[in-house]
Amino acid sequence: MKISLFGSTGATGQELIKQGLEKGYSLSTIVRNQLDITNPNLTIIKGNIFDKRLVKEIIDKSDLVVSVLAFTPKLFGEKSTKLYSKTASVLVEAMAELNLKKLAFCTSAGVEEDPQEIWFYKHILKPFYLNKGYEDMQLAEKIIINSTLDWILVRPSRLTNAALTTQFRISERFRPEEGSSVSRADLAFFILNQITNNAWVRKTPTLAY
Repeated sequence: MKISLFGSTGATGQELIKQGLEKGYSLSTIVRNQLDITNPNLTIIKGNIFDKRLVKEIIDKSDLVVSVLAFTPKLFGEKSTKLYSKTASVLVEAMAELNLKKLAFCTSAGVEEDPQEIWFYKHILKPFYLNKGYEDMQLAEKIIINSTLDWILVRPSRLTNAALTTQFRISERFRPEEGSSVSRADLAFFILNQITNNAWVRKTPTLAY
């Protein structure tokens, strides 16, 4: 089975490559800077993720297209982005033209107003530091929801570098009760399982311990 991955140079992307290759999947990805990984089941092309021609070349014949691209706002720098919405637009168009169906697109548990959000996060961190990124995630989700794809909008809680447990909880919209984090390894595990699992198609699985 073939998986196309966008965001392979990040920590979650690295977990996806590691676990995907261990499962024997064929992976393909576009990168700006060359990955220091050599494997016969991994195809790496250096280029622009917004180049639709190149995107179509990478995703052709994929069983699952995955985006774990992420934008990190800077405390004293840029806090807005179009990364999520531009990626969503390119992937929706390219997949439709190739008649591909399944897309797992990672946003965040914070993309909606969650009743369980703690006061500091809801009233300080989110509005003054994170909201611009969330606004673009919301736009990306809208683009994907309005498509004809079999989409899965994966919304992890705060990501950590802890080890794989496979013991996380999943909620259909907001964070699982009292859940606040999940490891990148467990996020990757969940995403890879979507290649054969249709239970979360056209839903917004939200992950936390």
